Amino acid sequence: MKKRMRMLVCAVAAMASAGVSFGGMGTNGVLIASHRADWKLAPENSLAALENAIRYGVDIVETDVRRTKDGVLVILHDPHVARVTNGQGYVSDMTLEEVKRLNLRDALGQTTVEKIPTLEEYMLSAKGRVRLYLDKAGQDGGALVPQILDLAKKCGTLEETVFVLDWPYEKARSVFGDDLEKVLYCPVIEDKLSNLDAYVDEWLANCKPFAFQFRFASTDTRTFALLPKVLASGSRAFVAATWRNHTAGHDDRVSLLQSPDDGWGWLVANGFTILETNFPREMKSWLGNARR
Repeated sequence: MKKRMRMLVCAVAAMASAGVSFGGMGTNGVLIASHRADWKLAPENSLAALENAIRYGVDIVETDVRRTKDGVLVILHDPHVARVTNGQGYVSDMTLEEVKRLNLRDALGQTTVEKIPTLEEYMLSAKGRVRLYLDKAGQDGGALVPQILDLAKKCGTLEETVFVLDWPYEKARSVFGDDLEKVLYCPVIEDKLSNLDAYVDEWLANCKPFAFQFRFASTDTRTFALLPKVLASGSRAFVAATWRNHTAGHDDRVSLLQSPDDGWGWLVANGFTILETNFPREMKSWLGNARR
């Protein structure tokens, strides 16, 4: 009975959260996830980049979480600050005060007035406007997850927080507890995972996830072969068009340099309805003009 109740609650949560665009179903049914917010016209993962992505009308902003020496969660992709700031050192060796002294660089390497945000600042800025996909949340065996969940509850954004992890169902349940039904959880599917079919079946038998994120270098993979099963379950199929080896070559680059129909269009035609991209404005424009 307890298992059946959990499945029911999870299914309801997934359906209620399906319209990630806050009142809509994305653009022509496709949800756009912007990689590192808008890193081209603002420093990656900055509050300015977040605001740009929201202005473009994206449904999800992908960002990255790290923890400072004094235990504060901040938004930063690399473990080291040198690439994206005017400073040096590992963020894990720095206090929040030290982190906040730094200025972020833009994509051209120019120093800006933007600062590294805390996760709390990011959540409060995004609240009710866009979902946050927190990459790097699974680092150190998931040690950050309880702190992230507590902060999301404090900010009132638990149901707006996306987790993409390659954990088996039982591990995810043990770490997330009952919050597994409240967040937007997306198990990863890729061939390097052992017992892939059993892994997917266990998820579907216990709790229909919001989506599964697929990573496939070619269509001749077990990962791609599992796509019909996932779609039949009612979960969405999520893919990162940012990476060629996650899309069998149908990525952002192909979409922009050849034809969107050969990249993003191929993904949508095969049932993918959450697309992560480095080019959210271009993707949204194409989706808005495409006839589905």
